[in-house]
Amino acid sequence: MAKTIGFYQNFNLDLKRLSTALLCVQANPELGHDALAQCMGVNRPVAEGFSAWLRHTGLATLHHGEQRQRVLTYELTPFGQLASQYDPTLTDLGTQWVLHYYLSTEHTDRSDAWRILINEFLSPGLTITSDKFGSYFASVMGSEVKNRSALSKDPQTALSTYVRPQALGRLGILTKQKTTYIVGHPTLPHIYVVGYLLFDWWQRRYNQTNTLRFAQLCKEEGSLGRLCQADDRQVRQFVVELAGLGYLSFSETQHEPVNRLDLESPHVLLERYYRQQ
Repeated sequence: MAKTIGFYQNFNLDLKRLSTALLCVQANPELGHDALAQCMGVNRPVAEGFSAWLRHTGLATLHHGEQRQRVLTYELTPFGQLASQYDPTLTDLGTQWVLHYYLSTEHTDRSDAWRILINEFLSPGLTITSDKFGSYFASVMGSEVKNRSALSKDPQTALSTYVRPQALGRLGILTKQKTTYIVGHPTLPHIYVVGYLLFDWWQRRYNQTNTLRFAQLCKEEGSLGRLCQADDRQVRQFVVELAGLGYLSFSETQHEPVNRLDLESPHVLLERYYRQQ
């Protein structure tokens, strides 16, 4: 199993470096860490770290079964293909919301500190410290974790991701005041990006059903409420907007069912977003 903690080799997320790594593997999908380092203009440890960031942010997958002579085979995901085509610098806010989505949800490469921070620890208006989150993260991960250094570093790295402008600070999920972090009022994504976040999560987690309860969209791991640190009122507005576009129907009855109407690939919504930018 790939690393879920310490995967970034002590190199914080930096969108410029991530963009460079993306363009390198797009141009040459088969290259080892030394070749990636040369292409990026960095040393090997940095290249190893950003190879991992490519995977953990959902931009690329790595085919471990096709290693030969220290060559690794990357494949851009559908999201990675769209980002490299429409936003190769990764500066668009919608792109950054999708990077955040992959960091904080279950997919091929899990990022435990980010997933736990967003889905279990934060809530709208909360004020926290890195020590409090660090203690919580350690309690969730348990004593069986062998990489004790990463166990202590990952919580701070995850928090810093959402305040550093060269990472995902523009999303507005967290603000920092001295030693405390405050859950802010995020700059919410365009409704097409919201649709992508919702339907990709729905497809991965509940693809066997076209009906979910409204509360699931607010509270469950990876849901819009968790991802956007949004209250029920805001999630309801998302649902109403998506219903107006013909992607959902919503009934304010006892169980508040939300029905998925459009079963096309979630990436179609993301491409629509990029095309209208």
